[in-house]
Amino acid sequence: MTQPTPRIRGVHAVNDIPGEIPHRHPVTSLIVDGEDFTPGGKAHFVFRAEGRTLAQGTADVKQNGLVSFTATVRPTLECESSVSAVGEDRSSGKMTDHVSAEVVCPQGPLQD
Repeated sequence: MTQPTPRIRGVHAVNDIPGEIPHRHPVTSLIVDGEDFTPGGKAHFVFRAEGRTLAQGTADVKQNGLVSFTATVRPTLECESSVSAVGEDRSSGKMTDHVSAEVVCPQGPLQD
């Protein structure tokens, strides 16, 4: 039986809530979730925006073929800008499609 092509189930890009953690430089959290990767293998992901690489790295694939990878970038990305991710199953060499998401910018802390 042929291994299915790995795919990205979701990409998320979220900016810190302004003032949530005092004295910390704000970051954008980048998260990608994938499935149908080689169980127990490695997956490599690349996040891109505006033609440049923001972050990349390798994650261990669970025995059920699911994988998640998280990275942070600073300075924060512009609200509603587009971020894409692509993954590679390092065991099979198969690539995922590019999947995009908009950067979410939560509102600041609630004021009394």
